[in-house]
Amino acid sequence: MKRKNNLGLEIVAILAVFIMSISILSKAFVSARSKSVDAARLSDAVTLASNGADVFLSCEDDRQIYEIFNENGNAKLGDDVTACFDDDLKADPNGAFRMDIITKENGDFIDADIVIYYRDVELYRINTGKGATR
Repeated sequence: MKRKNNLGLEIVAILAVFIMSISILSKAFVSARSKSVDAARLSDAVTLASNGADVFLSCEDDRQIYEIFNENGNAKLGDDVTACFDDDLKADPNGAFRMDIITKENGDFIDADIVIYYRDVELYRINTGKGATR
């Protein structure tokens, strides 16, 4: 009779170990998925910032930058240029990504801070500059 009791305890112990293992693996997969999504967003932010820098460097003023980025009313021109994009980086006025191009004259140069946000959280920032045209 003792053998049956030990067999029951062994089965319970094996099940407990199995359930704990599944729990640990599940947490690892959820964490990996979350990190993968974060990495993809950061990669998209770098792409947007690079595009913003290229456009800034090729344009003479904020108006031209605005005209290049404005599709479907996704861009705004004020003191700076702001453009919004969806998760696929397509122009979308309600998109989760927002790019602010903040230009400042600095003597014979024009500096630009290009800041990328995802749902109003800053993800990436670069700074570039060019000679002022007169």
